[in-house]
Amino acid sequence: MTTFRLLRQTNRCSRFAEVTVEVKSSSRPEVEVTTTAAAEHRREADLGARWALRGLSEAAKITVTDVVTTQIDTSIGDVYEATAHAVWQALGVEHRAPYVGFSDLQMVASWLNDMAGRRLDAVTEARHWYEGRREPDAESLLHAWLYFEYAMPVGLHGVGDQLMLAKEEPYRSYDMADHGETRVGSALHPDVLSRFVGARLTDGAVIVGPDGELVCAGLVLRFDNGDLVVGTLCDEWVLAAGSVPAAAAPHWTMQPFVPDANRYRS
Repeated sequence: MTTFRLLRQTNRCSRFAEVTVEVKSSSRPEVEVTTTAAAEHRREADLGARWALRGLSEAAKITVTDVVTTQIDTSIGDVYEATAHAVWQALGVEHRAPYVGFSDLQMVASWLNDMAGRRLDAVTEARHWYEGRREPDAESLLHAWLYFEYAMPVGLHGVGDQLMLAKEEPYRSYDMADHGETRVGSALHPDVLSRFVGARLTDGAVIVGPDGELVCAGLVLRFDNGDLVVGTLCDEWVLAAGSVPAAAAPHWTMQPFVPDANRYRS
């Protein structure tokens, strides 16, 4: 048995989840969740274990035997992340990704529901610069982090046609030698993301991508000063204020906003 405890407290929010897993050898990757925790936490545990098993050289059967949460400090993504780390710890492998991100539609919709009513306090962006210059908005964007009030910043990562959300702090700027540099800092006018800083999220929708899989390709975030569209298509960022751009519209399907069904607030 291996237990991982996710425990973090900042001036914005607190995070807590404790997950225990049992690992056995197997001819194929398997996940079983036997804990009697709440349904949404069991689902996150299952998804988090499957995330951790991706790309491993040897298959394993993971049994999630226990999940401990609190009503105040546990929110969307915490059990998911704690489970992934518990699996890696049990298998003795190092963290195989720089972030633990989720794109499952239900999880993204639950996160969106949890952010509804909150103000967007800040946006941080990572952008590629070369010889002191950068391409326009979406073309130079690498990653972005949304800071909603009383919540952990959420990083946006584009992977092919999937938009991954990760509860994390931004990384630092870094030099790329002959390939330029990555600069990390606040979103600035006139870039699209900067227009919504200080606005309050009213609701939104999750976008499904062209392959039809039940994963998030983008978001429509409806603020009190307008709509923000952010997503990824063929490994390229899509950013727009207002409606979905015409070039992306034929490839995307909008999922309606999910109300209180799976909500548990931080």
